[in-house]
Amino acid sequence: MSQPIFYFNKLNIWDKITITLYIFLTIGLGYYFVYNSNYEAKRDIISIYAFGTQIFFYFFNYKSLRNLNVYFFWITVGLLHLFLYYQLREIPMLQNMRGHSATGLRNTIILLFLFQILRFISAKTQGQELVCPSRGSRTDLFDERRVTFIDFGLFVIYFLATVVLLVID
Repeated sequence: MSQPIFYFNKLNIWDKITITLYIFLTIGLGYYFVYNSNYEAKRDIISIYAFGTQIFFYFFNYKSLRNLNVYFFWITVGLLHLFLYYQLREIPMLQNMRGHSATGLRNTIILLFLFQILRFISAKTQGQELVCPSRGSRTDLFDERRVTFIDFGLFVIYFLATVVLLVID
């Protein structure tokens, strides 16, 4: 690893674009959520929004999350998700058959911390940064680094944690 595991860099163009798009997406979905009276649609929006955010972190933003400036932005998002979870969890109309639709919002902060733990494990066991396995390729999307068994195993841990946390109410 050429850089220390924890570092601060300026935001690059990818970071600026993803953060800006995420903010606009959040505002748009928030507006739709507030002004829509269909609770089934609201349940779907919350569930997909939370799960999509958490999957986005690992699949497309794993390199950006290495930069603590970016990571702290997403930690702020995770804290906002946690706040929203506590606001929405008492609304019975948002309850699904398999749990409350807002449960995924609670998990964002947990999964961000898990991501850093997995990065640390990767650095200590491989001497390399954590990357995301790409479907149909033996290299990752951004670094063109060969994906190892450890990378794949850590990805499975993250994905399983994402799913398991959704069913724990």
